[in-house]
Formats: sequence, structure tokens, C-alpha cells
Amino acid sequence: MEALLDKFEQIGFSKNEAKVYVTLLKEPLLNGYEISKKSAVPRSMVYAVIAKLVSKQAIVELRTEPPTYRPVPIKELMANLKKQHEETIDYLEQELAAMEKPVEVHVIQHMEERANILAAMQSLLRSAKKEVWLSAWDEELDELRDAAEAAAAQGVTMFSLLFADQETSSFGHAFYHRQNSSSIERQRMGQRLTIVISDDKQVLIGSFMDGQVPQAIQTTDPMLVLLAKEYIRHDMMLKVVSAKLGNETLDSMWQGDDLLTYIVHNIKKEQHDKTERKG
Repeated sequence: MEALLDKFEQIGFSKNEAKVYVTLLKEPLLNGYEISKKSAVPRSMVYAVIAKLVSKQAIVELRTEPPTYRPVPIKELMANLKKQHEETIDYLEQELAAMEKPVEVHVIQHMEERANILAAMQSLLRSAKKEVWLSAWDEELDELRDAAEAAAAQGVTMFSLLFADQETSSFGHAFYHRQNSSSIERQRMGQRLTIVISDDKQVLIGSFMDGQVPQAIQTTDPMLVLLAKEYIRHDMMLKVVSAKLGNETLDSMWQGDDLLTYIVHNIKKEQHDKTERKG
């Protein structure tokens, strides 16, 4: 019996309402006093429970003296409940659908192998409509050149940070890490990090390491797109500052400062001291 009452609660009936309805199913045409006695619902509560069941169209009041009650047949009650729930669900679905804001899911795609990664970078370059941001190393430039030139031919604006000594017109507005500064970057990161950002909507970040299988991620996640773009922009600004001040002046800013040396070169003081002793 307890399990049956629990199921009634799951469809919106209170336990006392379920007790009264089940009592009338077993013995219809009872008055309020009789219902209270047979269902074990207190007399102080039974008439309120009966009124709720009448409003739910679960029982019917007969105009006798005193009033008596009969249950709506179970099949009819279940059909009414199903209809009411379907109507409620249909209403909620319609109203809530108008309020719902679609959730954008930004998948991060992982890929391996140099050929796959460069093909994906070429595709991003060729599919760009307005703007490309690029950070690339000399080892990958030849394979990206045709796609970059194709993008430029379609009117795409390109901003590039190139780790190369030889200047080129193939990559738009280019800033250069020459051999002296690119060696610092390579040492600090332990890899060649190549980035392509297409129209501020999609980014591909590839990692090329000597002796290891290249890895990359590609995503439309706006936070990662922004992070990659800011990385390129800050690196470009550092090149401008370096050109204005000169490398010696720039280097002097962190020489002798262990914290800044670690930030710039990724070398902690104990590593630096060990290198100096070996030298």
C-alpha cells in the first residue's frame, strides 16, 4: 500500500488524497464521516482532502443527505491525468523554448602528425574572409606560403610574427624574430609553437618538437582565440620595443634580476649558475 501511495505522490496527489481515492475505489458512495473512518484520514482534514479531489476531477459529489462521494473510474482518471500532463508539458515546451538561449559548445579538436597539422593550417588560411593572425617558424613557412598568398589575394589582412632571418612579403604585416631572439624563444618554450587565427573565430595551435610527433589543437572557443591573439600581439609589441631601444638596452633590464631572467629565459638562478660554471 505504501508503494502505491508513493506513486500517487509522483503524479501530484498528496498521501491523504491517495488514501481517500483508494478507499472510495474499494467502497464507493461513502459520506465524509465514513471516508475518514475507513481511510484513516483525520475528520479535521478529510473534507479539505475531499474538496481537492473533487477539484482534480478524481471523485464526484452526489447530492444526497449527507453528501456522498464516488470515485471517477480509474481508466477515466488516468486518461484525464495523462491529458493534463501532456497539455502542461506542451505548454511548458512552447513557452520555455521561446526563452531558451542556445548553448554554444566549443569543441577542442586534437590532431597529430606534421602533414595533418599543416594541412589544417593551410585550410584556415584559405578560408579566412577578413583577417588572419599568424605566428610561425622558418621551418614551416614554405608550406604555409601558398595558402597565405591565396588569402592575401582575396583581400584578407594578415598580421604575422615570423621566426626567420629572411624577410618575405608573403605573410602580410610581418614582424621578425631573428636568430638571436628566436633562439631565446626556442630555449624557453622547448618547441616551435605555430599559431593561426582566422577571423577572430577559430584558432589552431601547433607544437613542433625535434624528435617528437607534432601535436596541435583547433577550436572556436572565444577565450582560447583571444588568448592566442594576445600572445601574438604582445610578442609583436616586444619586437617593436626591442627595435626602438636596441637589444643591449632591453637585455640590461633583466640582467642581474633573477626573477626577470626566469620570466624571459625560463632559467632559474641555480640553472644559470651551473651553466656559467660549465662555461
